[in-house]
Amino acid sequence: MNCSTGKSVSREVDVLVVGGGIAGAFAALGARAKGVRVTLIERHNVLGGQGTAGGVAGFCGDSSLVNGPFAELVERLQRRGSIKPYDPNKDRRGYELDQWAFYLQEYLLEQGVKVQFHTQMVDATCRNGTLHSVLASTPSDSITYRPRMAIDATGECVLAHAAGFETFHEGPYVQLPMSLYFTLWDTGSKVEPYLPPKCPKWESYDDIPMTTVDAFPSGKVEVKMKVVGFDAADGDSLSAAEVAARRQMMGLIYFLQTKGYRGRVYDRHALACVSRQIGIREGRRVVGTYVITEEDVKRRRLFEDAVAVGTYHLDYHWPEKPQRAGTGITTHLEAYHIPLGCLIPKGSKNLLVAGRGISGDQMAMSSYRVMTTCAQTGFAAGRVAYECLRKGLNIRKAPIQTVQKGLIRAQQSLNLSDYGSYLRKKTCIHEHIFGDERPFPQCHASSLVQLSNDRYLAVWFGGTREGHEDTAIWSSMRSEEAWSPPVMVAKVAPVPHYNPVLFRRPDGRIMLFFKAGQGATNWATWVMSSRDEGVTWTRPREFIKGSPFGRGPVKNKPIVLSDGTWLAPGSTERHEVHGWEVFIDRSEDEGCSWSATKVDINRKRITGLGAIQPALWEWEPGKVSMFVRTACGVIGRSDSKDYGRTWTRIRPTKLLNPNSGIDAAMIDEGVLALVYNPSSTNKIRTPLTIALSFDNGRTWPRRRDIESGEGSFAYPAIIPVACGMAITYTWNRLSIGFWKGSIEQIPEVL
Repeated sequence: MNCSTGKSVSREVDVLVVGGGIAGAFAALGARAKGVRVTLIERHNVLGGQGTAGGVAGFCGDSSLVNGPFAELVERLQRRGSIKPYDPNKDRRGYELDQWAFYLQEYLLEQGVKVQFHTQMVDATCRNGTLHSVLASTPSDSITYRPRMAIDATGECVLAHAAGFETFHEGPYVQLPMSLYFTLWDTGSKVEPYLPPKCPKWESYDDIPMTTVDAFPSGKVEVKMKVVGFDAADGDSLSAAEVAARRQMMGLIYFLQTKGYRGRVYDRHALACVSRQIGIREGRRVVGTYVITEEDVKRRRLFEDAVAVGTYHLDYHWPEKPQRAGTGITTHLEAYHIPLGCLIPKGSKNLLVAGRGISGDQMAMSSYRVMTTCAQTGFAAGRVAYECLRKGLNIRKAPIQTVQKGLIRAQQSLNLSDYGSYLRKKTCIHEHIFGDERPFPQCHASSLVQLSNDRYLAVWFGGTREGHEDTAIWSSMRSEEAWSPPVMVAKVAPVPHYNPVLFRRPDGRIMLFFKAGQGATNWATWVMSSRDEGVTWTRPREFIKGSPFGRGPVKNKPIVLSDGTWLAPGSTERHEVHGWEVFIDRSEDEGCSWSATKVDINRKRITGLGAIQPALWEWEPGKVSMFVRTACGVIGRSDSKDYGRTWTRIRPTKLLNPNSGIDAAMIDEGVLALVYNPSSTNKIRTPLTIALSFDNGRTWPRRRDIESGEGSFAYPAIIPVACGMAITYTWNRLSIGFWKGSIEQIPEVL
């Protein structure tokens, strides 16, 4: 027999990460660099936290856009067939628990992170905001870690609490409920149901705890069961939760075997395995230098010190009701910023928090607690620790711009415009940019562009009426879910102004084109630009001086082709018969010079005035098409196969048009969206309809009226965005309407 006494060891580390869930794993990856010693300690025998030990075998939130290391790990799972494909309309992306645990472990070891399993943090010492030591226990030793930087990724802020930093801690009947995950397998024959003593028995489906059952073709059945009334941040309560959850599980298995679930009785299934620990949604949260709130995430407040993006909905489960009972609050959210201040405990100099324990109110936490967001807050905490070590700074003086650049290099985008595909079917915004407070009697002919962080800039002309000399170009910006009051941005002379068009160049600069003059027969095109997303503008200048018919875009946006060529859709309007003509301005030098190409019209089929106001899209490299407005009751079309150098003659389509403006855009790969008034009666500009084509405009199986009834809803502008499309349009010449939504918002035609 060998007798041994545990020894006490002291270890110096650059970055100590406490907790090996997804937040801790990614914190270690974010901090790791050449010459930086990173140690991660984990009390279990596996990395991944709730996503492995807790049995949560699925990523919630946008798993297609987290960061580079996450994408690499997902690719490894994909090669093994161990993760489901990303589906933007599904709440959860399932994966194999043990495969994820293995690849996460191996990836951290490859990156040079020291991973210490079966290591429990016991205590910590902190003086004047500086964490000096962390005491940990292993089966053989007690280890005193002396970190230069530390990251608490325990989920319950165990390290921050031990170090004396202030935390939020809700009571057991206020915390979001826990869940237990377990698996049943088909045994191939009927089993003998058994209900052990002290386990609950339920008689009806309405009485059982909230339950989710996922059945697989292999015979495996995964079950998630709600557990209420316990405190994850209290040791005695958490222990009691484990006991109660397993008793509840045995009662639920008996119910599934005898009465079933949603029409299926699992009388051949037996318990195969249970998660290593109960699933925890909420424990303790740190009080940070900033506390993110429900209002912040709903409003999508923008932060200059943003380091992560949340993409999951509010997910507040009733904390006292074990039954489903409507679940709780599941308000859909679009992507929102999480600032660095949420990761820094108030008063801390070298300790950060990552994961669900960051600083926020309970409702905000119900969203940011999911694994994809935790991977981002973890990675961000690691980058902050690294940059502060490199520059000898405490975290309150973290070089935020350097940190953000590092995150972006690692493919962790902080630009909200990049997000929006996740649960896009729930995205639909329909509103007016302004109401009766407008500073002009009438408005018309809008255009829009998406700015960074999913903000929008809209422009239109406004004045006494169209053609009046007091009309000018006005704008408004949508930020943090609200439009700014209209502002006049251009008035070059006491003449009517018309048809502003916004265009974002590939370099990010925004161009604003508009017409000014006594009507379309002799107007000139003016242009101005902005390098700060519409906050300030250059002085207007004539686009092409001396042009007799107003070169450049006439109503709809220019497009940039796959080879870098710019095309601007133009047209001329004269009063005589056949006085309308279409041309395309083309630039191969990023707008420095332009050449105009006339597009012929098939006058036998396009009768009357002709065609104007083309809307352009590229559907394959070099293959470009246009729809045009005509006065003969239908939309016209022309096509080019050589990057817009030559065009077929404009011919009629079967799409109705009441001599009203239209616009089109490729909003997704192979999905063409058209916004128009589907009427052939002149000047009947209702309804305003979105139509989708999946075969480049030959058929239109999906349509939706975004305005209908009496009125005039016209002159739309459409742009592609991550969720689908954004549209502005004239609403009765009294306001500008805004609609943003996904493909799924456009139903099939019955």
